[in-house]
Formats: sequence, structure tokens, C-alpha cells
Amino acid sequence: MELDTDALLVGLDPDQREAVSIAASPLAIIAAAGSGKTTVLSRRIAYRISADPDVQAQHVLALTFTSQAANELQRRLRRVGLRDRVEAGTFHAIALRLLRQRAIDAGQRPPVVASDRGRLVNEALRAIGSKDDPNYLLAELDWTRARRVPFAGYALAAKRAGRRTNVGSAQLAALADAYTTVKRRRGVVDFDDLLEQCLHAFTTDKLWGAGVRWRFRHLFVDEAQDLNPLQHALLEAIRDGRPDLCLVGDPRQAIFGFNGADPAIMLGVEQIYPGITIIRLRKNYRCSPQIIEASRVVLKHVDQVDDSVAAAHDGQHVRVVQFDSETAEATGVAHVLRDLAGGQRRWRSCAVLARTVAQLNTVAQALTKSGIPTNLQGRADNSRALTTALGEAYGQRNPIDLGTWIEAVNGEGSTNSVRARVAEAADRYLAQDSGLSLRAWVELHSPFADLEQSEPYDAVDLLTFHGAKGREWQTVVIVGAEHGLVPHSTAVTPEQRGEEARLLYVACTRAREQLVITWAGKRRDRPSRPSALIEGIADASASDAPVGPPERRPPRPGPDPVHVALQTWRKNAARAAEVEPSAICSDESLRAVAQARPRTIEDLVALTDLGPLSAVRIAPRMFAALNRAVGNGAAAEALLQSPLTRPPDRR
Repeated sequence: MELDTDALLVGLDPDQREAVSIAASPLAIIAAAGSGKTTVLSRRIAYRISADPDVQAQHVLALTFTSQAANELQRRLRRVGLRDRVEAGTFHAIALRLLRQRAIDAGQRPPVVASDRGRLVNEALRAIGSKDDPNYLLAELDWTRARRVPFAGYALAAKRAGRRTNVGSAQLAALADAYTTVKRRRGVVDFDDLLEQCLHAFTTDKLWGAGVRWRFRHLFVDEAQDLNPLQHALLEAIRDGRPDLCLVGDPRQAIFGFNGADPAIMLGVEQIYPGITIIRLRKNYRCSPQIIEASRVVLKHVDQVDDSVAAAHDGQHVRVVQFDSETAEATGVAHVLRDLAGGQRRWRSCAVLARTVAQLNTVAQALTKSGIPTNLQGRADNSRALTTALGEAYGQRNPIDLGTWIEAVNGEGSTNSVRARVAEAADRYLAQDSGLSLRAWVELHSPFADLEQSEPYDAVDLLTFHGAKGREWQTVVIVGAEHGLVPHSTAVTPEQRGEEARLLYVACTRAREQLVITWAGKRRDRPSRPSALIEGIADASASDAPVGPPERRPPRPGPDPVHVALQTWRKNAARAAEVEPSAICSDESLRAVAQARPRTIEDLVALTDLGPLSAVRIAPRMFAALNRAVGNGAAAEALLQSPLTRPPDRR
């Protein structure tokens, strides 16, 4: 299916347009926080498929670091009108798919991923007579393999990396051997085995490797700053020296060094890929100027530079608040959230972020006691519609019955419904002939992770800094900004302290409008002091006084009638199309339309997260609802004059 390449550039700023349309390969896109990274990546894939006759969707491979990111990328590609599916997934998921198909083709047993690594490690420890902490040893084992360090060289490599270790190279090597024996005996593999076995297959099976490279000719990597040496080696094995590579990432957000990620790969991209073209996306569309400046201050403390600029208007000052103890801090955060989440804002527009899970547990107890709903570590359930549709698919007795069900769903003509999404995934399941049950296949590939709940749980999200990566909220409260926590006491080398600063930078840039940073003068009955990383963020007048409950709360404003009218329109449109309301338009986009009242489709695309094709489809009805609410016909008249309402050019 041909796409209108001009439409794919609508609503983008000059840097984004260049990143989407430039013909250069290899290409690195350095995307600042809030700069529209996912939009640029998805539109670049679609643009290349549309503009270059040598690029076909079935030859595209997009590597991500979470299944949610892969699903979101697929969702964005569908929204811009790409119907041919590209291969997208995590490194481990792609490796598993390749190895599984290779085994099936050879008449061998496909690999089975271990479901409980902890039990396997405990069995290995018993085999070598060790009583050491299995979680600690497993983390060191994973780090060593991710960094591609020989077990004999572990102690020296760990020392150079500043890792606090109480295990020697010989002990770790013995554990690795016993762990491998246990896995082999049980007939299972772990995630790192998938990558290592894929690399080995590229070396030993030249014909298979050539087939994989023929299939995957156009490579895209999201969040490339999080690459570890093992993942990078697999990427290079697939690339095999070919130039068609696009890396998207931000070295300022490299935060997974403890897991073996190596920011030097993205920082040294010009040396690793001579002649690479680099495009920088500096404009931050998420954060207010005040939040960007606060985040910039954090990086300055470790001599790192943030050159991003704010696209949003001025917002509220970032506040730094001291409390007497961690208990007072947790109670104070409840008061802060009640103040900041007033008016039309819901609890789910707020988040509390902390360096450790233990801090979150304390805050969660205080919020619950104050009557504020919480969502610890972002846990949420799938929608009822998804559960129902999956139940239908799982209930089909055999592939023939499942195929009949797929055809029936496709014949309904509701291409955006949850049932259609399940049918699409079931069709992929049948095509892959993986030997798994449909339920097991869904659990492995997580094809529905991007679907929102039909009735989202209205609660404050509580996550660690690491867990907040890739998320954003209107309001963010960062707790425990103290020496020993931020940066963490385990950070002893300059590289580790630099990563801790980037971790706080990531936490700060999750906020769109309001950011509050708190610290306690005493934690666990021990005196503490504020982190050096927050020095200079806020005025002294805003950082001294603890926040208490207001004696008298001003009356909250009534609902915005324009926003209410748009919500009603979206609800009715979703019911008519048998889809979730969020499939029509997100809550944030709807709120932005109510506030800004766009007059043209171009304004609508620039203002919201709608793609140009989606905007063309829903604009007449949205603008009609908007007109009824505001009582004028300006938007409808402008719509008729918009060039995007004309049929797309099918050149």
C-alpha cells in the first residue's frame, strides 16, 4: 500500500522532517527527552517504505528494549496508514523467533525459555556447595554475559567497572558451569542464551545467516543508548557491514549500566560507524521551560550537557521541599498531590518516583491512608474487551476453527476494534506455525501491551526511576533526593555517578507541567542531607518550608463544557465503532483540542498525537462537536479549505 509521503511530514518541525526523510545511511538520531522520538521513528520507517521502492515492509527489522515499545511502534505505523506489518520486537524476542524457526525447519525441538531462573540458580548453587545470595550472583552472571566478559576475567572487569563484588572469577565460572548444566538437564534456556545461540548460529550456519540477512535488510534500533555489547554484537551480525542502519537514542538517558548497557556505543557512534550522519532533535515538546532548566542543572553537576529547548510555554517553578523524616515526607507527598491534582486533573496524571522500591512502599502506605488511590510499579490489567476477545480465540478447538473465527471477525469491517486486533495477532500466530498454543504465543510476544484499559484505573503511579523510563505525567513528585540515594551509595566511579545523574535527569523529564522534589532530614533514624545533584534547582524560598494540608481549600472550578462535549462525542464515536475511546483519540489530545480549539487539520496534527491520516478521518466529526460546543462554524469552514481533506496523491 502506497502512502502519501507529504502527509507523513505534516506536523513535524524542520529537524524532525529531516530525520524522517533524509536518505542517509547509516543514520543516528539523537533525540532529546520529549522530542517526539517514537513519532519520528515510526514515520521514518513508513516514509522509507513509501518513498524508496527498494524498501519493503517484510524486510524491515525494528529492535526495541521492551515489548511495550514494539507494540507502540506497530500501533503508530498502523495510525499513519501502513498496513504491511514490519518485524518489531525486543532483541530477545527476535532471537527466540529466529531460533525457533531454525529448529522447526531442521526438525528439532525449539528452545524453551525458563520461567523461573531463581530456582535454576539455587539448584546450581547447591550443586557447587555455595550458600551465597542467588539474586546477587545471578545479577553478576548476567552482567558478565551482557558485557561479553570471559568468566575468568570477571574480577578484573568488575573492579574496572567499579562494581562492588565479593565473588571471585573462579567462583563465578563454577556457578556458570553448574547453571548451564541445570538448564541443559531441564531442557530450557534463558534470555542471554537466546542472544548467544543466535550469534553462534551466524558463525556456524552460513546458509541460515545469509537467509536472516536477506530477510532483514533495513535495521532500526530504538533507545540505542541502552545497547549492551552482547546485543550490539547480534545487531552487527545481522547487519554484516551493510549501511542500512538507523539508531535512535539519547546518551543523556543511558541508565542501565548496572545491567551491562554500554553508553559508549552511542557516545562513540562516529568512531564505530565511520561516515554516519547524525541528526539531533533538540526541541522538547513535553516539559515546561522550568522543568527543562531543572533537568539541565542536574546534568551540569557531572559535566554533562543538555542542549534541548522547550517548545511549551512557561510553567510553574520547580519546587524542592524538605521534610523532617521519611514518614513526614510520605505524609507531605499526599498533601502535595491533593493540592496539585485539583480541578479537572485526575490521579492518573500524577506520579511519585523514587530511586528504590522500599521508598515507594512507604509512600504508598501514606497515600492509601490519605484516601489517594495508588498504582504501585505501574501495574494494570487488560481491558474487559481484550479479555473477552482472547477468550473467544482461545476457545477455538483447532487451527481450522481459529481460521474460521479470524475470517468472521475480519468480515465485520471494524478494523480498529479490540477483536480485530486479536484476530490480526491470531493470524500471525497461525502463519508462524510455532508449535506453541495460542495462549503461550500471546504470553511470549505480548502483542496487546499497548492497549489501554476500557476504564483506566484512576490512581497515582508509583515507580522507580528506572521503571519510569519511557513514561510521562502532568505532575511528578520525586522523593528521597538525598545523598546516598541520589546518587546511590553504590555509585563509586565517575562513570557510575554520571549514570546516577542521568537517572535523576530521566526522572525529572517525565514531568510535563509540574515537578516537585522532596528530601528528608532524617531517614531510618539517621541524619541525611540533600543530594548535591539538586543544588541550584529551586529558589531558597521554595525549598525551606514543609508542605502541610491547606486550612481552607479554594473551590474547584466546574468542568469545562467544551471538554465535556468532546468527551461525549468521543464516547459515542467509540461505541459506534466498537472500539475503546482511547482508540479514537487520547485523553491528552482531547484536552489539548478543548483548550486550543484548532481551526485546521494541520493544527490538529501539530497539537495532538494523531497521525495525519487519523486526523483526516476524525476531524470532520471532532470539529463538528467542537463547533457545537463553542457556537461558531470557523473550524468547519477552515476544514473545507484544508489541503489535507483532498484525496491523497497516489503517485
